[in-house]
Amino acid sequence: MNEPVWQATVGKADLLEALGFVRTRAGLRVQGIRLEPDVDIMACPDGLSFRTAQLACDIPAEGAWPSPVRANGAMLRRLAPKLAGDMIALVYADGGLTLNATRVPARDI
Repeated sequence: MNEPVWQATVGKADLLEALGFVRTRAGLRVQGIRLEPDVDIMACPDGLSFRTAQLACDIPAEGAWPSPVRANGAMLRRLAPKLAGDMIALVYADGGLTLNATRVPARDI
């Protein structure tokens, strides 16, 4: 049986907009005494949707994203502007989300 493949390409400007939008203070749910750290990335009709408990931002993407993946939103927001190129390749495998050539911890949910 084939393993699912999470692989999509998004525009860097779209990725920056999505992460900036869902990581605003209004979009972060308080968990105890700290803010919700994670962003869920899931397929939507137009491409990929980046979500927290309160907000979602859909961006165009090409590729396959079979189920939601959760990663640290603050880490993604700091990393995204430093990525090279106008298009960003997102790949999830073996507990890690790779953005171009940079891998960060993630999990499929």
